[in-house]
Amino acid sequence: MEDAYGILLRRHRLRLHLTQEALAERAGMSSRSIAEMERSPARGPRPRSVERLAAALGLTGAEREEFVEAGRALFWASRAGRDARRRASASGPHPAEGTGRPGPSAPASAPAPVSGRAKPAAPAARRERAREDGARLRGGPADAGAPAGTRGGGTHGGGENGGETHRDGPPGGEAHGRETHRDGPPGGEARGGGAPSPRQLPADLPDFVGRGEELAVLRSVLDPAGHRARLAVVSGPPGVGKTALAVHAGHALASRFPDGLLYAALRGTSADPADPAEVLAQLLRVLGVAGAALPAGLDARGGLFRDRTAGRRVLLLLDDAGGYRQVEPLLPAKDVAVLVTSRLPLTGLPGVTSVDLRPLPDPTAVELLCRVAGSERVRAEPVATAELVAACGGLPLAVRILGARLAARPHWTAETLNLRLADERRRLDELSHGDLAVRPVLHLARQALTPAASRAFALLGEPDMPSFPEWAVAAFLGTEPASGAAVLEELLDARLLESLGPDQAGQPRYRFNEVTRLYARERRQAEIGAAEWNDALARAAGGWLSLARLAQDRLHCLRLRLDDGAVPAAVVDPQAAAVAAARPIEWFEAEREALAAVGGACAELGLAALARCLAGCCADFHELRGYYDDWRRATRSAHAACRRAGDRAGEAAMLRGLGTCLVELDDTDAAASALTAARELSEEVGDRGGAAMASAELGLLLGLMGRLDQGEAELRHAVERLGRAGLPLAKATALTSLGFVLRQRGETAMAVDVVRSALGIARSCGDPFAEAYVLRGLANSLLAHGRPGEAEGAARQAAILFDRVGDPIGTAQSLRSLGEALSQLPAPSSAGSWAASPLLAEAKAALAAAAAVFRQRGHRWGLALTELSLGEIEARQGLPEAAARLRRSLRYWTTEQVPALRARTLVALAAAAENDGDPAACDLLRQAYGLYRNLESPAAAELAARLGIPGGTRPRS
Repeated sequence: MEDAYGILLRRHRLRLHLTQEALAERAGMSSRSIAEMERSPARGPRPRSVERLAAALGLTGAEREEFVEAGRALFWASRAGRDARRRASASGPHPAEGTGRPGPSAPASAPAPVSGRAKPAAPAARRERAREDGARLRGGPADAGAPAGTRGGGTHGGGENGGETHRDGPPGGEAHGRETHRDGPPGGEARGGGAPSPRQLPADLPDFVGRGEELAVLRSVLDPAGHRARLAVVSGPPGVGKTALAVHAGHALASRFPDGLLYAALRGTSADPADPAEVLAQLLRVLGVAGAALPAGLDARGGLFRDRTAGRRVLLLLDDAGGYRQVEPLLPAKDVAVLVTSRLPLTGLPGVTSVDLRPLPDPTAVELLCRVAGSERVRAEPVATAELVAACGGLPLAVRILGARLAARPHWTAETLNLRLADERRRLDELSHGDLAVRPVLHLARQALTPAASRAFALLGEPDMPSFPEWAVAAFLGTEPASGAAVLEELLDARLLESLGPDQAGQPRYRFNEVTRLYARERRQAEIGAAEWNDALARAAGGWLSLARLAQDRLHCLRLRLDDGAVPAAVVDPQAAAVAAARPIEWFEAEREALAAVGGACAELGLAALARCLAGCCADFHELRGYYDDWRRATRSAHAACRRAGDRAGEAAMLRGLGTCLVELDDTDAAASALTAARELSEEVGDRGGAAMASAELGLLLGLMGRLDQGEAELRHAVERLGRAGLPLAKATALTSLGFVLRQRGETAMAVDVVRSALGIARSCGDPFAEAYVLRGLANSLLAHGRPGEAEGAARQAAILFDRVGDPIGTAQSLRSLGEALSQLPAPSSAGSWAASPLLAEAKAALAAAAAVFRQRGHRWGLALTELSLGEIEARQGLPEAAARLRRSLRYWTTEQVPALRARTLVALAAAAENDGDPAACDLLRQAYGLYRNLESPAAAELAARLGIPGGTRPRS
């Protein structure tokens, strides 16, 4: 009857997904009282407490009657027991009392849960509980080795369990009492008078989820029917659920081990790890060895333990092992199955199978949240729930804490909790509930680090980098690569870092879990001063900048020239330098997010020169690969830093880069403003080359906007100044842009000549990117001039070169030009008709490939232009889908105010309308005529003739 009340209390509490603290809050009691009641204390609960708990649990009917009756029975039984003890004490002490050992005729000690130390006497236990209560109220650890929220501070066992915390265990790391012994006699009593068959596993979690593959491996390894070594280690980072999985697996296999389920908390990650000799003593006592029969030395105890377990079907769970040396002396006879939890995989153990846990995938984490907080409530907010799970980084401990907080506060929603988690500086405070907390688990792991590793941990967490390479550790620390590698290994062994394997460039890459990164950042801000942090960041940023320059030099794409070398090159790791030089595109891809994070951190801290050099050095790569959002963010933050620092030259360079980027993003007004300011600032600081390059970009933009006179004047001025400044590649680019403006006017012959001169310059410089850029412009000019055969050749060459330098947008633009050229070529005689021409099929395939790239990269200009080209072909074919495609293109040119392409699209739409007999065709042509007339294009005269309008405007001579 004494067990019944504790079992019922715990069952009803867990059914409601309540922690002991949450139930105590509901009932107006202390959580310590709840814990003692669930352990069936010597003093039974007062009837009034039983009634309050029944109400807090919402019990009614037969359930309430059963619960209240069990509480009353325990109360009266405990009173009778106290009376009997008082009567016994009045008749004198037992011969063995006061010695701590049984007398000659006394029975052997009852099996005790294993915690690595002897159970304290009652007064000491009371003092320990009082100390733990005080520490918990203060939010601090009960002792140096047991922070609040770990097993030494009020949860079972001796180490973190990854969030699947068995909150109901006794203090001091002791295992559960009789309410957990569902698979055998309580308290480890002997079966039928034979050897003890202890059932010591902590209680299984009723809401355990996932880990199906890992459980299958553990079942296979530990099954007594197997013929392999039955030794498995569950490893993983703090908070990932190692103990929860091990306990769950143990309960799942309990029926296979009729001779016992042993448990020992090794506290290997604490400041006070369990002594293997003491652990063996406790295990032997559980197996019935006590008093003088218990040998003194480690070896003797190990031998006796192996003897006592030989031939028995026993499972031993060693929780929170610190390493091989702590586990090896505890291994029992070979017949016994052993399951170990540890941060390390312990691959040195003979015959071991290692199961390494990773954070939970999002769907499993959501399921865990549902089970803890309530499924209906969680699934009602799918977006907010996904954000909650993301904030937890897949750590079951963090998910369980958030679920418990929601369960304890019915008036909260998932979005409420998200708002509380939004501030990263407070997120770790929010990841705490009762005796569950993330911070103490991470603190415990960090305590074991050397000073260098502890400092590196803090430094690496501050920049918001998703991952980083090995050399960065030494750079942040300011030490040699070998020392940095040793520190990295230490962080990996502590499971505070995760290895991601090789990146695109073949470099090993590492990252923090999201929650661990927050803790590292918190430690940096608390322990490392601003000056020291600035120095560390500058060292690391200097390393990334030097490597980026090496990679940029081999990109063969130096169009923008935004990095003026204001920061000198730093000494970098030779191996990292070799990778950057040999595989520049892959290196930039691998480091892209780290470069953005480090550059942003430099800008925020006022390291303006570093910020602008990093942004400038990456800009050509961003343009090459179409990472326009990255480009915009980097140049904006660097520009702001330069402005705060009074760096006018830096401001000018960043404004030029920003304006060029905004052209690609179709933000024409902002682009014009930035480029105009860049030109003026460059003139002010005496940077004539920078001013000329800004003029060239501005001239192209004005041409795109239909302001052809201004665009042409700006470009001709830029071409002259770039020639004087000795910038031939920039001059070739400006000439190509001038060709674009000229062909918008209809001056196609002049456009071809201008772009041919640009091609000669680009080829003389030996720059493949510049050559590809000019070739594409030449193909478009030749198309406008009615020479599709020559245009086809130029477009094919451009596509090959762009593909070779790794520019997907340039390749797609060249394929679009190729598709147009092929569609304008006459059909071969064998085809019979243009519609049946294989050239037409090739043209449509090239255009479809270009559209796919533009769509994938979000390049709206390229996609709209490709839709126009395809729509023109489909209109010629008389296909009904032409109109819808052309309307999509027209919407874009209208929104972006590009009159030349809007007019061209209207003409194609008119052709599609004529195919359908739609009278709107004439109105569409009139709109196109008006646009061409304003542009002084020869197309206006052609449309005037079709529409019967006298005196159609001719272009200027």
